Amino acid sequence: MADATYKTGGAYRDRSGNIKVPSGAEIDIESGGALKIAGTDETATLAAALAGVAAGYKIARGVEAVTGTATVVTGLSTVVAVIACPQDDLDGDALAGVSATIGDQDGSPAAGSVVLKCWKSNGDGDATLVAADAEKNVNWIAIGT
Repeated sequence: MADATYKTGGAYRDRSGNIKVPSGAEIDIESGGALKIAGTDETATLAAALAGVAAGYKIARGVEAVTGTATVVTGLSTVVAVIACPQDDLDGDALAGVSATIGDQDGSPAAGSVVLKCWKSNGDGDATLVAADAEKNVNWIAIGT
């Protein structure tokens, strides 16, 4: 709550020396200005953190029906990270897990694509993983440019 002895509508310094920003007020670091912590300019770091992804990066996501292996075109120019998870619960015999890889982005797969794989157990008590032979939906998220 703003101190009633100060002008309303803007930031102010209270009697203890703390800067207060009352409801409805803003802090605007203008072009060329900087936010420093212990003398270190943290303006760009804070702006990137608030954006959720490093400056210049984008997020793509989707659901892909995968039988064994599928190459997915993400819509990004270049992928720097990818993660995937099955849409349904794992059951071992039909789906023991999923994996996602980026590839070299210069050839195979094409730039901006990722490879999703579904795995199942080999069966009869054999825990060896092999390509799943039933179509499964895989949720994926890719980060890139």
